[in-house]
Amino acid sequence: MKRTLLFVLALAVIPVGVDAQVSDLEQTHALAEQGNALAQYDLGAMYHNGLGGPKDYVEAVLWYRLVAEQGDAYAQTGLGFLYAIGEGVPEDYVFAYMWLNFAVAQVIIRAQGSQSRLAIGLF
Repeated sequence: MKRTLLFVLALAVIPVGVDAQVSDLEQTHALAEQGNALAQYDLGAMYHNGLGGPKDYVEAVLWYRLVAEQGDAYAQTGLGFLYAIGEGVPEDYVFAYMWLNFAVAQVIIRAQGSQSRLAIGLF
């Protein structure tokens, strides 16, 4: 009887499978909704790259824009890139250049490369 009870108790404290746990996407979304800027950027990147679910460029733009407007250079770069290729927003080189320029001002090398490619029409 004691062994059965111990076995049942052991099962109760063993971590359950991934399906019963909160996904990274859900957890990041909850933090982003609370105003956590890092989580907002991460959520944009997750939607942009299809991490934790399918790619959703419209959601990526929403979250990137929120944190880009707070001055995050990485989000500004992501947003500029999405404008340059027309994913989640209409293709707009002026907005692409603007967001990439904000990021370049913060010395983000990836944005400098994207800005140069945009200027010579490689998108």
